[in-house]
Amino acid sequence: MKGSLHHITPFSPSLSHQKKMAKLIFLIFLCVTTLANLATSQTPLVSNFCHRAVFVENFCLKVLGSDNRSKTAKTDHDLEGITIDLGSKTVRAVINKAISLSQSAKDPNVKAAISSCLQDYNLLSLDFSSIKAAFQSGGTIGQQGADARLAVSKCNQAFGDKKLPNPLSGDNDNLLSIIQVILVNGV
Repeated sequence: MKGSLHHITPFSPSLSHQKKMAKLIFLIFLCVTTLANLATSQTPLVSNFCHRAVFVENFCLKVLGSDNRSKTAKTDHDLEGITIDLGSKTVRAVINKAISLSQSAKDPNVKAAISSCLQDYNLLSLDFSSIKAAFQSGGTIGQQGADARLAVSKCNQAFGDKKLPNPLSGDNDNLLSIIQVILVNGV
């Protein structure tokens, strides 16, 4: 249509269509942003508690965020108790993993390193019992925390000294992070 006043091509949508698309894109963005915030949101108490553990803040937020008890915690003391409980459970899980690895290990050096770790983890379990007792009685947890760190470090050293790959490395990192959160927030 040569004489037509309106010339619309498939590549130039009308202004009203552009406005509708912009609104739709904005609504999608708003929904995605809201869902992302809901998935990662924490109570102010949890955020403040984890913020004090600067080097492991994201770990703390993730761990406490995955525990429903954190959502109803009223005080730092409540969160500290939850963290200690999670640490104790993690130690038990890592002990079970180490036992399984020990049973399936073929290399005698790896088996010896895992055996050393099991001894350290058993001490770590006792350290967490001491941390829990001190926490419940209002005592300090500094020495027990230092002992707990040492137990984990000794396990890492058992592999490092022999230049062996450490199948417990990630677990040990998690344990050290939990211990850090407990020590920084010791209430």
